[in-house]
Amino acid sequence: MSQTYGHRTGAGLWPEGAPPPIQVAPPPPMAAAPQAVVLHDEPPERNPLKGVKWSLAFIGLLGFVFAITTYALPIGQASVIVAATGLLTQKEKVRVPFLLKMLAIFLLWAIVGYAFTAFPDAVYDSLVNISKIWIVALVAANALRTRAQIRFFHFFYLACFAFYPVRGALFNYYIYHETLFGRAIWNWVYSNPNDLAAFCILQLSLALALFYKERWGMLKIGAFLGTFVLPLVILLTKSRGAFIAFAAFVLLVIAGRKKRVQAIAAVVVTAGVVLMIAPKSSLDRLGGLSKLTGNDEEIREVDAEGSAFQRYTIWKVARAIIADNPVMGVGLGAYRYTHRRYAIRQEFDPTARGARDTHSTYLNVIAETGFVGFFLYFIAYGTTMMRLEIIRRRCKKDLPESAQALYVQELGVLAFFIAAIFGSVAHVSFLILQVTAVWAFGEVVTAELAAADAQKRALRGGGGYVPVARPLPASR
Repeated sequence: MSQTYGHRTGAGLWPEGAPPPIQVAPPPPMAAAPQAVVLHDEPPERNPLKGVKWSLAFIGLLGFVFAITTYALPIGQASVIVAATGLLTQKEKVRVPFLLKMLAIFLLWAIVGYAFTAFPDAVYDSLVNISKIWIVALVAANALRTRAQIRFFHFFYLACFAFYPVRGALFNYYIYHETLFGRAIWNWVYSNPNDLAAFCILQLSLALALFYKERWGMLKIGAFLGTFVLPLVILLTKSRGAFIAFAAFVLLVIAGRKKRVQAIAAVVVTAGVVLMIAPKSSLDRLGGLSKLTGNDEEIREVDAEGSAFQRYTIWKVARAIIADNPVMGVGLGAYRYTHRRYAIRQEFDPTARGARDTHSTYLNVIAETGFVGFFLYFIAYGTTMMRLEIIRRRCKKDLPESAQALYVQELGVLAFFIAAIFGSVAHVSFLILQVTAVWAFGEVVTAELAAADAQKRALRGGGGYVPVARPLPASR
């Protein structure tokens, strides 16, 4: 029996009826290489509205900032209501930073002092006003949750300050010649040149933070201009305390820069431009600092209007009030009325008489709430700034621009508290809102670092090496 080998289609070289070839399973696919953990340090868009998540709390916060900064529209009360409604209806868990927890305890201590004060009406009004500011700060802590929101908040805040108090102070000084003994002022809370200068220091730190984080565009150019205009306004106020604080701010900014030669050159150029625009008399008041020796007669000669001697005498009255009320103080907001009673004593110079302010944040807090209140107040801000410094040091390697932005904002708060030696600005909304916004930015950075660390740990669990993608170099 013969068997033929066919060459038909499908037969090949196999005889008819041969078994099909054995199917071999394909090799398993190779595991994908671990992806790098990417940390973005710069906004991808120049438009400040891009990526902003709008919420009722965020809108209410912006309305409040507009109201207290510009005084253009009486929408402060309505904005607080809108913001509080947004806070109560938000889906996210309410965040209460340590700053606000400690300030809440401070307010509780002030409520206890209400029972002992000789001026309950004044204390009640202060408690209500400061509680409103606390609520707005709580809204800010919860409304500012993303980089885009914080970025727009900074831009909006700076724009309001630039187009109203800064513009108004410059117009008053150069066009209308409305000044206070030759010192730049504006309206309402900005009518005190010392306070105006202190607020400008806070805004200057925001302008520098935006300048470090932004690409060249509208925001970066605006921030760049702010680094010239804000120092000019500080100089025009002729505030000695603010000038000392500003000098400390500049020196620390230079010390924190790696390229210090460039930083020094930028400061020299800025100083040159500002001094060219400012009148020659703008620095005259600073020369009187050399006469602050503690002798009453020499202090009288520090300035022509006698403000240094008056402050010196007021501080004497404040120390006497503190000595008599070291624990509870005289009541939150009751210092002016207590001062009027003490200042008529013969041991004090008549220049201190009247319902005066302490002209010092530190003396004010101690005199009104005692040393207990002083401890609560400054532990709130001090601990917050220490935590921000820890975050800054953690992100220096992977988020250098964010670290630099945190650094200048920390210095802005520090300089503000230096200027506060010479002004009563303990409970202004500008301070608590700015510190809360910096805290919110620190939380965003912390979350980004934590997510990157978690991703790295997950990928390393597979045995692979995980590179960390460095942020793109900043566009300069």
